[in-house]
Amino acid sequence: MSHFIPIVSSVLLPLTSLTSLTIYLAAHPSSPVLRLLKRPSQIALPTHDGEGLDGSYESTEKDPFDLDDPVVCEDGTPVEPEKFWKTMWKWKLAVVLSMLPPLACNVVLLVFAIISRFADSDDKHTAILLPSLLLPAQLVTLLLGIWHLGQNEVSSHWATTIHNAANIFIQFIVLSFIALLPSTPLPSSPVSVLALSTSYSRSPVEILKIVLPFLYLPPLFAILSIQRGPPLYLPLDVIYPRKILDAVPTDSSALDPTKPNVSSEVQTTVPEWLLFSYATNVIKKGYVSDSMDVWDLPILPESLRALPQYQNMKKIYGRPKGRLGRMEGFNLLLKLAKVNSGLLCAQTILAAITAVGYYIPHYLLNLFIHFLENDPTRSEPAWGWLLCFGLFTSNAVMFIVTGVVWSISTTYLQGKIKLQLNTMLFNKTLRKKDIAAAGDDKGSIGGVKEEAAKDKKRKDDKGDDKEEVEESDEAVSSKTQIMTLFTVDVDRVTEFVFHLFAITDSPIEIVVASIFVFKLLGVSAVYGLLTAILSLPMNHFASKIVVRAQENLMKTRDQRTALMNEILQGIRMLKFMAWERSFERRIHSIRKNELSWQARNYQIEVAFNCIWAITPVVVTVVAFLHYTLVRGETLTPSVAFTSLAVFAELRFALNALPETLIQALQGFVSCKRIEKYMSLAEVAPVEENDGQGDIVLSSATFTWPRDDSAHSTNPSRSTATTPKNAFTLADLSLRFPRGKLSLICGRLGSGKSLLLAGLLGEADLLAGHVVSPRSMPNAMAEANEKVSNEDWIISNMTAYVPQQAWLQNASIKDNIVFSAPWNPARYQQVLEACSLLTDLQILEDGDETEIGEKGLNLSGGQKARVSLARAVYSRAGVLFFDDVLSAVDAHTAHAIMANCLQGPINEGRTILIVSHHTALVSPGAAYIVALENGDVKFSGTRDDFVASGLMEKLDDEDSKAKPTEAEQKEESTVEENAIKPTHKSVVNVSGAGTPDPGSETSSLAPEDEVTVTNSTPDLKSKPPRKLIEDEKRARGRIAGVVWKTYFSALGGPVWWTLFVIALAMAMVVPVAEKGWLQYWTGSKTTPSEGGHTVQYFVFGYAIITIAGVFVANVQYMVVYYGSLQASRKLHNAMLESVLFSTLRFHDTTSRGRLLNRFGKDIEGLDSSTADNFVRSIAYGLNVIVTFVSITYVGGIPFILAGCVILIVYYQAGSIYGQTSRDMRRLDSVTRSPLYSLFGETVSGVAVLRAFGASTVSLKYMMRLADTNLLAFAWSWTVNRWLSARFNLLGAFMVGLTAVAVLIAPGVDAAMAGFALSFAGTICHDMLFLVRRFVQLEQSMVAIERFTELKLEAPEHIEPGPPASWPASGAISVEKLVIRYAPDLPNVLHSISFQVAPREKIGIVGATGCGKSTLALSFFRFVEATEGRIVIDGVDIGKIGLTDLRSRVTIIPQDPTILSGTLRSTLDVFDEYNDADIYAALRRVHLIKDNEVSADQGEDDDESRNKNVFKDLNNPVSEGGDNFSSGEKQLICMARAILKRNKLLFMDEATASIDFSKTIREEFSDSTILTIAHRIHTIIDFDKVMVMDQGHIAEFASPAELLRDHKSKFYALCKATGRTEFGNLKTMAMEAERKRKAQR
Repeated sequence: MSHFIPIVSSVLLPLTSLTSLTIYLAAHPSSPVLRLLKRPSQIALPTHDGEGLDGSYESTEKDPFDLDDPVVCEDGTPVEPEKFWKTMWKWKLAVVLSMLPPLACNVVLLVFAIISRFADSDDKHTAILLPSLLLPAQLVTLLLGIWHLGQNEVSSHWATTIHNAANIFIQFIVLSFIALLPSTPLPSSPVSVLALSTSYSRSPVEILKIVLPFLYLPPLFAILSIQRGPPLYLPLDVIYPRKILDAVPTDSSALDPTKPNVSSEVQTTVPEWLLFSYATNVIKKGYVSDSMDVWDLPILPESLRALPQYQNMKKIYGRPKGRLGRMEGFNLLLKLAKVNSGLLCAQTILAAITAVGYYIPHYLLNLFIHFLENDPTRSEPAWGWLLCFGLFTSNAVMFIVTGVVWSISTTYLQGKIKLQLNTMLFNKTLRKKDIAAAGDDKGSIGGVKEEAAKDKKRKDDKGDDKEEVEESDEAVSSKTQIMTLFTVDVDRVTEFVFHLFAITDSPIEIVVASIFVFKLLGVSAVYGLLTAILSLPMNHFASKIVVRAQENLMKTRDQRTALMNEILQGIRMLKFMAWERSFERRIHSIRKNELSWQARNYQIEVAFNCIWAITPVVVTVVAFLHYTLVRGETLTPSVAFTSLAVFAELRFALNALPETLIQALQGFVSCKRIEKYMSLAEVAPVEENDGQGDIVLSSATFTWPRDDSAHSTNPSRSTATTPKNAFTLADLSLRFPRGKLSLICGRLGSGKSLLLAGLLGEADLLAGHVVSPRSMPNAMAEANEKVSNEDWIISNMTAYVPQQAWLQNASIKDNIVFSAPWNPARYQQVLEACSLLTDLQILEDGDETEIGEKGLNLSGGQKARVSLARAVYSRAGVLFFDDVLSAVDAHTAHAIMANCLQGPINEGRTILIVSHHTALVSPGAAYIVALENGDVKFSGTRDDFVASGLMEKLDDEDSKAKPTEAEQKEESTVEENAIKPTHKSVVNVSGAGTPDPGSETSSLAPEDEVTVTNSTPDLKSKPPRKLIEDEKRARGRIAGVVWKTYFSALGGPVWWTLFVIALAMAMVVPVAEKGWLQYWTGSKTTPSEGGHTVQYFVFGYAIITIAGVFVANVQYMVVYYGSLQASRKLHNAMLESVLFSTLRFHDTTSRGRLLNRFGKDIEGLDSSTADNFVRSIAYGLNVIVTFVSITYVGGIPFILAGCVILIVYYQAGSIYGQTSRDMRRLDSVTRSPLYSLFGETVSGVAVLRAFGASTVSLKYMMRLADTNLLAFAWSWTVNRWLSARFNLLGAFMVGLTAVAVLIAPGVDAAMAGFALSFAGTICHDMLFLVRRFVQLEQSMVAIERFTELKLEAPEHIEPGPPASWPASGAISVEKLVIRYAPDLPNVLHSISFQVAPREKIGIVGATGCGKSTLALSFFRFVEATEGRIVIDGVDIGKIGLTDLRSRVTIIPQDPTILSGTLRSTLDVFDEYNDADIYAALRRVHLIKDNEVSADQGEDDDESRNKNVFKDLNNPVSEGGDNFSSGEKQLICMARAILKRNKLLFMDEATASIDFSKTIREEFSDSTILTIAHRIHTIIDFDKVMVMDQGHIAEFASPAELLRDHKSKFYALCKATGRTEFGNLKTMAMEAERKRKAQR
C-alpha cells in the first residue's frame, strides 16, 4: 500500500498539467491552435428562405422587440487600467521567476535519484519516477507563465491565471503529501512494541523531497495574488429606473466615475473567488450601516443583467406558432438548457466530481480509526499526522468545490433564468391578444374532500381519460393568472434549477457509496442496498399525488389572488356599500380550500419523510444483521462508524433524489403553464402604412379577440366565450378622411368601441380588409429625439384614449409626456387645450402631483383629460378617442371641442372620436358613422346625417348633449371662485368614489407629506409629495412583538407542551444510535464471558434506529398542525385589517404592494415558515448535543477549542444575519414595483400598443428587473460567503478533533469513531442553523409587514338603529365642522341645514367648495370635528359604520362592478328574487319592456348580438371588462333601485347618460342629494344649496332664489344667456306650482 501511494500521486502531476494544457489550447480565447483551425467558413448558395450565405439563419424582417444597448451588455468601463496591468505584470513575472528554484531543485533530485544506491531496485524506480514525472508538469507551468506575461485582455489573462493556479496548487498538495508519507507501511495488524527500532538518518533524496513543497510556496502565493481584471465603473442611469436615481444621495460613491461600482467579482483573485470574498465589503457595509439601499450594493456583472439574458433567450426560444401539445413544458426546459448550456455543463461536471469526492474523507476516516485500532499506543505517529492532514485537506477542498456548485446553481442559474423568463413573459404580454376572461366559477377548485368526490364522480361518469383533456384546455387568461405566472411560476422553475445538480450528483453518489460499503461489509452490503431499491416504486406513487396537490394548491391560490385583486380595485365601492363582510366570506371560503390543499401537502411531506428516512436505516440494519448474524463477522469500530458515515451520506443522496423529483414536478407544472401562455394568440403584426391615405374598411367584420390557440369546446375553460366575445360588427365599408375629424356615434352597446379596437388591431378581423395606420411596437423609442414643431407629427403613428382612462403610477407630467421628447411650449399648449390648467393650479404640486394607481386621486373628469392630453401631446398623426367627452361636464366638453379637437394643436391630424354628444361634435365632423347593434345605420356627411333624422333620435336619448350657453359660461364662474390660497391643502379623500370635476382638489392631506427619502434638495423649495408611499422597510432585528404574534398564532400551552416533548424525543435519537454502536463495538467481552450476544446488539440497534425515524417526524406533525392554524389566523387578521382600514390607507398604498403581501408573503407563511422554524430549533439542539458528546470524549482542551470556535461562528452568523435580513427586505421592496408594472401593463396593454410604447415599457421593466435581481443575487452571494467560511471552520474542526484524539492517549478507537462521526456533522448543523434561522427571520419580515394598519370606526355599535331606519329620510345637519387632519384648516365651517323627508336637493358650487366633502361626511369617510349629522332622529356618529353605509345609497361617478355573474353583481347578498332584478333592469332600460327574460323562453331571430342582460347567469369578467362604461353605470343604477334606500346620494358629473328622469320616477319616495354640474338637471328640485368655500351661501327653492336678484344662484342662471335663463325660470316656476298643487 505505502509503495503504491507515491506512484499514484506522482502520476497525477503530469496528468493534470497535460490535461490543463490540452483544455487551454482547445478553448482559450488567444490559443494559437484555435487560430490555425479557424479558417473562413465556406460560402454556399442559400437553400431555405431567410438563410444567409454562410448557412446561418437571419430573419429577413427586423423584429422591433430586438433591443440592444452596448453599455449594458459590457461589464463596465475600467478604472485606471494601465496601473492595474502594470501591477499584474509584476506578479506574473514573480510567478515565472519563483518557479525556477523548484525546477532546479527537481533536476537535482532527479540526478541524486539516478546516482544514489538503494537496497531494493523497486525503491530506486519509485525515487526516479517522482522527479521525472514532475519535470513535464513544471515545464507546462513555466510555458503558461511566460505566455501569461504578454496577455492584457481580461478573458485571456484570467483563463491562464486559473489554469496555472490549478497546476501549481495540485503540484504543491501532491508534493506535500509525498513529503509527509512515512516510509514504513500503515499498521494493518496490532503493532508489537519490538518492531519499532527504526533509524532516523535521512538520505539526500528524502531531504530534497521535503524541501520541494516549501519551494512551491512563493509561486503559489504569487499566482494566487493575480487579479481577474481592472476595477470597473458603470453609470447608474443605464441600468436603474429614474425613481432610484432620484433617491441616490449626491455624495454616494456609486456616482463617482473614478471609483469602481461594479461588483468586485470582476477583480478577484482565485482564492477570493472560491471563498466569495468579493462579498466581504457588502457584508461589512450591511453590518455597519443602518440599512442597505440599492446604490449601496455593487452593480452586477453583465451576465446577470436583464438585457443580455433577454437577447440570448429571445434568439433561442423564437416565437411559438401555436400550442405544442405533449411537448408543452419540455420545449421550454430544453430551450432554457440550451441558453444556459455553459453553466449547466460546469454544474454537472463539478457535481460529478463532488459526488465521488464526498467519500474521500470517509475513506480517510476509515483508515484513521483502523490505525487507532491497530496502534492504540500511537507508536507510529507519522501516519496519524498524515491522516489528520488528509482529513482536513479533503474536507476543505470538497467544501470549496461544493460552494462553487451551489454558487452556480443559486446566484447564476437562478438569477439568469429568472431574468430570461420574466423578460420573455413580459415581451409576450406586450404581443398577445387582450382577451377578456370570463368570471365564471366553473373552473374553481374545491377543498381536498370536494375534489376527491368530484374525481370519483368523474371516473364513474367517463372513465379515466377525461382528466387529460380537461387539463390541457385550461389556458392562462385572466389578469391575475398572468400575474401569478410572473410572481409564483417563475420562482417555481428557478427553485427546481436550484436543486438540479442533485440529478447528476445523487446517482453517482449512490454508486460510489455502494462500492465503498461493499468494500467494507462485503456481500452484506448488497442485501442492504437491495432493500433500498424496493422503496423506489413508492417514490413514483408519491410524485403523482404531489403534483396533483401542488396543482390544486396553485389553482386555489390563483383564485384567491384574483378575487383579492378585484377587491382592492373596487375597495372604495365595497366601503361605500358596506360589503366588506360579504367579500371577506368569499375569500375565506377559497382560503379554506387552499389550506386544505396545503394540509394535504404537509401530510404527504411527513409520510414521505418517514419513507425516505427509513430506507437508509433499513439498509444499515439489514447490512449489519447479515454481516454479524449470517456471516458471523465481528463489527469493529472502523467498519461500524465508517459504514454509518457512508450510509448517512447515502441517506442524503437517496433523499435528495425524491426531493429533486418533487421540485422538478412542481417546476414542470409551472413550465407547462408558462409555455401555454407563451403560445397564446398574438395581435396581427403591424403592416407598412405611411399614414398618407384615408382609413378605409372594405366589407370588414370585427369581433372581440378570441384565443384561437385553445380551439376547444370545453365550457369550463377560463376563456369561455364571454358576452363581449359573442358580439360582432358586420360588413363595414367605411372611409374616414385623412387629416379630418370623424364621429362614430350610436346608442349604448352598439359596437363603437369595437370599431376602434378593430382599427387599432386589438380586435379580430373575421372578413374583409382594413387599411389603417398602426404604431410599430418600437415607434415611441425611435421617435424620442428632440425635433422641431414642424416635424413633430409622425403620420403613421397612432394614439388612443380608452373609455376607462389608463394612467400609470407616476406624476401627471410623466403621464402626459409618456416618453415622447420634452417640448415645454407644446406641453403648455396641450394643458390649455385639454382644460387642465385650472386643475393644476388647484393641485398643490401642480403637474408634479403623483397619480395613484389607476389614477385614484383624480376625479373622473381629470383622469379623462390627462389621458386625452397624453394622446394630444404625442407625435401621433392619427388619434382614436373613445368617449372622452362623457367624463367631463358640458362646459368643459365645449372647451375641449373648441380648443382641442378643432384647435390648432390638432390641425392636420386624423381624429376618430366615439361620442354620445352628437349635437356638440357633429358640426365639426367631416364624416359621421352611426352604429346600431353591430351594423352601420348611417355613414356620410353632417348634412346627410341631420337630414336622415337620426341625429334628433340620438339626441333625445342623450339630452345631456344639448349644449347650453349657461354651461359654457359656468366655466368662468368656476374659475372666479377658484379656491383661495389658504385652501391649497384642502383634501378630497374621495379620490375616485365621489369626486367630481367640481371638487378636483388634491387627494392628500399634508399629514402625509412624505418627501422622497434621501432626495436631493431640488431647485423648487419643496419636492412633490408622494401619493403612493415608498414601501417602508423595517430596520435591524425582527421586533419581539412579531415573534410573539407568530408564536401565539401557532397554538396555546397544550400545543407548545406537545412540541417541546416531540423535540426532546427527536434529540435523543442520534445520540442513542451512535452511543449504542460505541457500546457494541467497544464491548470486549464475549457471551461466554458473561457479555451480550450479537443478536442482542443487532436487534437493539434495529429497534433504536427504526423507532427513531418515526419519533424524529413527530415534531413535524406537531409543527405543521400549528402552522396551518397560524396561516389561517394571520391571513384572516391581515385580510380584516386591509378591508376595514381607512380609505386613506388604500389611497396611499399601491395595489401591487398589497398583492405582494397576499401573494408571495402569504405563500411563504403557508409553505416555508413552519419548516424553517422547526429546523432552526432542530439544528440548534443538534449542535448542542454534538458539543456535549465531543467534549465528553476530548475533555478540557476540547472545551476551550470548542468555545473559541463557537464565538467565531456566532460572530460570522450575526454579521451575516444582519446583511441577509436587509437583502431580503430589499428584495421584497424592489419586487413590488416590478409586480405593479406587470399589473399596469396587463391592464393597459392596448394603450401601450396603440402608442407604440411596447419597447419603452419593456426597457423600463428590465431596469426594474435588474434592480430586483441585485438584491436577490447579493443575498445568495452573502449566503455562499457564510457557507464557505463555516465549511472551512468545519473542516478545521474535524482536523482538530482528529489531532485531539491522536494526542489523547486514553481514547480508544470506538470513542474516536463516536467523536469524529459527530464532529463531521457539526459544521453542517451549524451552517444550517444559521441559514435556517436567517430564513426564519426573513419569513418573519413578511409577518412584520402584516401588522400596523389604522382601522376605521367599529362596524356595529349596540344598540344599533331600528331595522326600518331611515324610515322617512329626514336630515338635520347641526353646526358641522370637518377637517381632514387635526393640524389642517377646516374644510366645512360650522354648517347647518334641514332636509324634509322625500325632498330633492341639488348641491352646486365652485370647484373645491366642499360639495364632495359634505357627501363623504354622510358616509363618515371623514369624521365630524364638531357638530353632528342626524338622519331620522339618529346621530350617525353614534352608530356603526356598516349600519350607516348599508342604509344610505350612493351612485358614484366611477361605476365599479366585480366579477361573477350578473346576478351576483346586482344582488351581492342574495336578498332579491329574479323578478325584482329583471324589474330593476327594465327600469334602467337595459332590457326593453317588451323583452322576455331568459327564463321565459328565448327568441332566436336576434341571435347574432343578443341582449346579454336577459340571462342573469351570464358571466361578468374581471372588473366588468365585458361591458361598456355606460352599461356599467346602468348596472350600478339598477343595484341602487333594488336597494330602495330612503336616502340617496348622486354624483352625476360623469353619468355616461342622463338618468335624472329615471331617478325622479324610481326614487320619488326617497330623499335625494345630488352634486350637480348642470343647472337644468336640478332646476325642478325642491331646494338648491349653493356652497362657497365650505359655507352654505344659499339654501332655498330654485324659484325663490331666482326671485332674489342678488342671489348667487340667480347670477349663475343669468349667466346662461337670455333664452336659457327664460327656460330655467319657467321650469323653476312650473315645478313650484306643481308642488303647491300636490300639497
